[in-house]
Amino acid sequence: MLVNDLIDLTKTMPNPNDYFLGYWHLHLPFSQEYIDSKNTPNKLRRDIMQKLIERVDYLINIKTKEQSDYCIYAIISLPNLFDSQIVVFPDKSWFDGFFERNSKEQKWIPLDSGRNIIEEWKLVLSSDLTVRGFKEIISDEDINYEGEIWFIGELN
Repeated sequence: MLVNDLIDLTKTMPNPNDYFLGYWHLHLPFSQEYIDSKNTPNKLRRDIMQKLIERVDYLINIKTKEQSDYCIYAIISLPNLFDSQIVVFPDKSWFDGFFERNSKEQKWIPLDSGRNIIEEWKLVLSSDLTVRGFKEIISDEDINYEGEIWFIGELN
């Protein structure tokens, strides 16, 4: 099954400092044509979202003392679920200004507090994980896109 690939790719804690960008991230290891197809059942999409949350929780729980500053979270992108990923930042300083996106090319507008991806998709969330949702607007020469981007994990 597709979600088993997520388990295999997150069995051990990656070191974000070992990567060129200074952080580690894992995009969904699935075919974009399949995962974002209108024919893909919502049950499978929900299962993928749930597995992302579970793998974030798993990685948080296996952190060693030396990894205690790591910030781990999932990004769930809708309607393009293929753009979802798991991210490991080396420390909380990466969040300074991270959620402030208000340029001509990219805007993140906080979603109404009444919105909740956990309730809407009937997902299970560990009580210590934080959820933040944004309407994402991307506008440049090649693309105009509007969707939702949800962050779930260690965000504070």
